[in-house]
Amino acid sequence: MQRPPQNQPQNQIAAPVARAVSHIQRGEWAMAEHALGQLLAARSADPDALGLMGVIRGQQGRLREAEDYYRRSLAMRPNQPNVCINYGKLLIGTGRSQDALALLRAGTRAMPNHPDMLLVLAQAQLSLGENEHAERSLRAILKLRPNEPSTVLSLSGILNTSGRAEEGEALLRDVLAAHPAKLPAQLRAALEHNLAVALKVQRRYPEALELFDIAIKRTPDLPAAHSNRASTLSHLGRQEEAVAAFREAIRQNPRHYNSHQELNALLYRMGRDAEFLRSYDEALAQIPDAPDLLAAKGMFLNRVERHAEAEDMFARAIKAAPEWAVAYDGKALALAGLGRLEEAVGAYEASLKLQPNEVQTKVNMAGALVQLGDAARALKLTEQALAKVPYEQAGLAIRELALRLAGDERAEQLVDYRRHIKIYDLDPPDGFKDMESFNAALNAYLDSLHGDSREHFDQTLRHGTQTMDPLFDGAHPLVVALKQRIDAAVADYIAGLTDGEKHPLAGRRSNAFRYPGSWSSRLRDKGFHTNHIHPAGWISSCYYVAVPPESVDRATQQGWIKFGEPSFKTPLERPTRRAIQPVAGRLVLFPSYMWHGTRTFHSEADRTTIAFDAVPA
Repeated sequence: MQRPPQNQPQNQIAAPVARAVSHIQRGEWAMAEHALGQLLAARSADPDALGLMGVIRGQQGRLREAEDYYRRSLAMRPNQPNVCINYGKLLIGTGRSQDALALLRAGTRAMPNHPDMLLVLAQAQLSLGENEHAERSLRAILKLRPNEPSTVLSLSGILNTSGRAEEGEALLRDVLAAHPAKLPAQLRAALEHNLAVALKVQRRYPEALELFDIAIKRTPDLPAAHSNRASTLSHLGRQEEAVAAFREAIRQNPRHYNSHQELNALLYRMGRDAEFLRSYDEALAQIPDAPDLLAAKGMFLNRVERHAEAEDMFARAIKAAPEWAVAYDGKALALAGLGRLEEAVGAYEASLKLQPNEVQTKVNMAGALVQLGDAARALKLTEQALAKVPYEQAGLAIRELALRLAGDERAEQLVDYRRHIKIYDLDPPDGFKDMESFNAALNAYLDSLHGDSREHFDQTLRHGTQTMDPLFDGAHPLVVALKQRIDAAVADYIAGLTDGEKHPLAGRRSNAFRYPGSWSSRLRDKGFHTNHIHPAGWISSCYYVAVPPESVDRATQQGWIKFGEPSFKTPLERPTRRAIQPVAGRLVLFPSYMWHGTRTFHSEADRTTIAFDAVPA
């Protein structure tokens, strides 16, 4: 610490700082400011006073001044944990998490065992999606403070969303047992909420619902609990109650995006079109022209192909927040959906001026350029995107189209429609004499899972339904038996990948793999899957459980899976490169970045499939 001048004794400085701290603790902001103002008028360079003035200005909403005070304080005395923490929180709260990360990393290097600073560092890491780094920071805190409730709360959130809900459950039960009566009601409710989420992720819905109710009774004003409770009710088939619970979450917080999304997805599946997207309009009536709400509604409109309305939403969002790249991306998607491709490219260019390194924007812009026939620019953009994220599946899919459009032989190396698609006609599991009897039993079980009356708006199927929960996460004996056969086929597929380490399919080769997604689809008469890829996969699939008899006709190819044709029109002369007949008991494996869809079929019989993505473990 720098010493005060000799003509200003230390106690003369300490006294007003101490008074200011006392006023701040009591919420007496004006009196705290007065005490510090007198000190700073006499001595402008006091790090303690400057740091506390930063707190006061932050509370007053004068954030630029707060930042200036924090900077001046740290310039005088760098290793001040409280100032670093408060400055870091300000930066995170104003969307500058990257700056907060740099500040807090430097702080924790100088003061490695300061748990409060580690906690704010973890918050910055979480806001940037750096969950693995955040987990390390949080576990470092727990070594210093075992069973510290706020740390366990944050860590359990990571565990619940990364497939380790059982571990999260154990941590939460331990901390609740360690603090049976001393926790503030709001913190206890938050811990109970996260424990309920852990149970929900494990599909223990009745137990989860009971805990959500306990948390809400303890702290009624908890939008996340109402939202997760609503989702749990939906899983239990109590859809009307779910709708009401989502609406309560939005009433408490009109900007609760997850509730808006899940509510409107549920209303869409229920066929309640008159109410679809109304929640956004009601929120915008309370917060006019809020760019985040406008963009959220616009994204929904793009997904249901109401592109003209989406363009209007994003135009309003841009007017409200002209420096927000997300709004330009959404407008570009809407314009591309309307066929106004040159304008879409212009909107993508505006977005990239604001965020020059955004991979998804470059990939989407490359897709628009492919539609315009500009293979050269599309190839340049996908090359830049894949240099940053080598296994970006959409980038690989668009690149293959651009290579085909350019007549470049590298297209066949990237996607070989003969070698990279493999067909496995599976043997019946133990206890079944043939696949016909096995699939009949499996199809009867799947009947219980296809309860919706309509597809999810975000799914690729039309005129049908798709299950929501991960199918392979359950323990139903028929699914377990099928998965054993699938495991062997996936292992065989991986063993046959011989394209070399630089290939985006073979380069990820691993003997260990897992299934991050698994589901069943059921198509009715006139049903089909739109052309798509699987952005979160490595190896994708289709297993046929039941197939309509019309699919045997090789001339019409009704219900056949097709490969190579994208989800948009291109100048390619032969977009479809291969089609495969669906046969009950047949498994088809292919790269997740390979375009695929199905041909429409007309039949009184349903077409039922199971699909999954595999990724290296």
